[in-house]
Amino acid sequence: MEEQEKEQNKRINQHQRLINNLRERLKSVETDVEPDGRISEAFDALDNHLDDVEQRLSKRLDEHDKRFDRLEHKVNQLGSKLDIIIEHLTSINDLPEE
Repeated sequence: MEEQEKEQNKRINQHQRLINNLRERLKSVETDVEPDGRISEAFDALDNHLDDVEQRLSKRLDEHDKRFDRLEHKVNQLGSKLDIIIEHLTSINDLPEE
């Protein structure tokens, strides 16, 4: 019976170590997942980074829109000037009506 009792105690001790190990791992997971834990901090950092990228991208797009508007205005001015030059060179205004 002593051998059987030793075997039972051995199993109990193994299970106790396993339970203690699981408790420690659960504490670690809870620490990671809780609102101020590492996972939440990582998501907050990622969210802040994405906000920063979005702001920089928005600023760049606004700058490109302004440049495009200026370029479009200059192209329209050049088109008007070319129309005047072509009109002057071809003398379309001076054609006789009869």
